[in-house]
Amino acid sequence: MLGPLEAASLLLAGLLGMVVGGNNLSACSGTIIGSGMVTRRSGVLIAVAGYVLGLSLEGPKLFRVRETFLPAETSIEVFSILFATLLVFLGGELSRVPLSLSKTLTGAILGVSFAAGALQNTRYLVLILGFWFLAPLLATALGVLLVALDDRYSPKNLWRKLSILKAGLLLVAFLSAYVSGSNTLGLIAGVPYNQTLLATLAVGLGSILGAFTLGRGALRRLSEGIFSLRYPNAFFAQLLGSGTVELANQLGVPLSTTETVSSGIIGSGFARKMRVMNVRNVFLIVASWVVSPFAGAIAGYVLTRLIR
Repeated sequence: MLGPLEAASLLLAGLLGMVVGGNNLSACSGTIIGSGMVTRRSGVLIAVAGYVLGLSLEGPKLFRVRETFLPAETSIEVFSILFATLLVFLGGELSRVPLSLSKTLTGAILGVSFAAGALQNTRYLVLILGFWFLAPLLATALGVLLVALDDRYSPKNLWRKLSILKAGLLLVAFLSAYVSGSNTLGLIAGVPYNQTLLATLAVGLGSILGAFTLGRGALRRLSEGIFSLRYPNAFFAQLLGSGTVELANQLGVPLSTTETVSSGIIGSGFARKMRVMNVRNVFLIVASWVVSPFAGAIAGYVLTRLIR
């Protein structure tokens, strides 16, 4: 029998899955939709399939974050983590900036852990912070490099090149959704320590609903608000994003798909010398990556102190 806090936590987990399903749509299907390759509806269906499969197969790998920093979690702490994350993330959704829920939720876990006096495993924390710092830099640099290599060594036959890129874009869009499901959605489902099955179901259903209802604003900002995507830019951004997050999955490290894909897009834009790149939107996106974990940590700490 679920108590009031447990039931409220499951509802919050489902709501977080919903906003992630909408916000991460930009990182998963934004490239294929922004390049005009598929309709919005088709892009959403591809993302939903990836979300569900990734959450089911590899989502439990991200349970490590909560298990490490809050091994003796209470119902109050579960509620504080999820509610703090939702408050911060909704601010990003309302401003239509693709925030990093991975960073927000991890920050909330750390804030609650600090408030409970349980924050001890600094080696794992250093690993997470290292990924957060290096991943966007690496994705941006590789975006520049891969586009430059494409300009020099790609097939001369334009139609053949387009056919290859279209097939590749469909694959990497699905892979991006898959790693979003395994990483970000898995991170959410692992917070309720004694309800992981119910939480996984709630998060999965929420992500499906969110993909169909909440993804429009963030999708427009990422796929159109930086610059108009070309097929090579879209392909390399998706490839870099999904590859980096899948590596993080194997180590149990939470990493934002929106962050890595956005970095790949920015890097490929630099390689193309896109003078029409919207600097203001780039600044908003990058600033959100820095603000998210601090806001989550502060909110989690304050809520824990107030409720306990």
